Amino acid sequence: MTKLLIFSTFLLGIYSTVAQGFSTSARTALVIDNTTGEILLSKDINRPISPASMSKLMTLWMVFESLEEGKIDLDDTFRVSRKAWKKGGSKMFLREGEYVTIENLIKGVIIQSGNDACIVLAEGIAGTEENFSELMTIRAKEIGLTNSHFKNSTGWPDPEHKMSSKDLVTLATKIREEYPSYYKIFDDLEFTWDKISQKNRNPLLSMNVGADGLKTGYTEEAGYGLIASATQNKRRITFVITGLKSVGQRAREAKGITTWAFKKFKLKTFFKKNSVILEAPVWRGKKERVKISATNDIQILLANDSKDDTTMHVVLKEPLVAPLKKGQKINGHLVIRTTPLLKTNEEIKQLFFPIEVSEDLERGGLANKLTTNLDTLKSNLFFLFGSN
Repeated sequence: MTKLLIFSTFLLGIYSTVAQGFSTSARTALVIDNTTGEILLSKDINRPISPASMSKLMTLWMVFESLEEGKIDLDDTFRVSRKAWKKGGSKMFLREGEYVTIENLIKGVIIQSGNDACIVLAEGIAGTEENFSELMTIRAKEIGLTNSHFKNSTGWPDPEHKMSSKDLVTLATKIREEYPSYYKIFDDLEFTWDKISQKNRNPLLSMNVGADGLKTGYTEEAGYGLIASATQNKRRITFVITGLKSVGQRAREAKGITTWAFKKFKLKTFFKKNSVILEAPVWRGKKERVKISATNDIQILLANDSKDDTTMHVVLKEPLVAPLKKGQKINGHLVIRTTPLLKTNEEIKQLFFPIEVSEDLERGGLANKLTTNLDTLKSNLFFLFGSN
């Protein structure tokens, strides 16, 4: 089948350059700009590592999912088993035999990193922690966590209990986007249970950098880690750092990454949703051209010390033929060519954005058809023919 491709190329004063990376001491690290999906920092992100308490995010995902599906309610109670009561490490300080609401158990996991609270939730949902861990592993693969395997609900050291940095950031983003009402709990600074108050372990929450979640982790094997998210100036980043040597180093590294990610880069809007990009030729229309607009806001992340060298063009995979309706999706896209933010093997990065018709255009009479077709062929657009 033969396809007609229409290219309209134009230059704009846009900024792009190769960004200077952040030098991190972390064993693995990943920083993502959630607004654009750009990766700002990447270090060994696919290697399965010991995630420590950061894997409690998967425990929470299972709980949030059960709540949304109506299998459990926040005011339901689960009984504290001897296993949960005896568990070491960070604790909510639950008592054997008492019944605790799911809402309080969630706060105990998020704010106090309670291993006992994790086990109570696991046993309450799946009968045993072992059953729950198997369900975690199955569900993780279903939601796209390709390098994760769980042997417990707490992140307790186990040679088979692994997650990658990429999986942690993916899971954190999913929790924030799909369960925003529960995500708000990650921002709570303190929780008291049985007259014992414990502060949230996330160091960024008290640094005034826009942080609003998620989870720290530590074991001797894993070192000190943090999966966190923050917002500034209509941008959001999510990042993970692992394998640091102390609480202090983790806090300094986290603040440094957050400051760098927001100050080094800026978000530029090239076209607002529904704003006109250009006028494209139309066949058989009352007018020779029709306005094309952006389906969504078209935003790109740029380095602050960038230069003016980015180009863009519109690609139509088939000709526009009247009649056309405002809001009608176009078989084509806006292409923006820019230099990658990170140093890669690619010299040029191409970004693709959907476009649509931004005005109604009726079919024209015979004279209009002949004139429009002739002017279309005479236009300064490039027509390329290809077959597949």
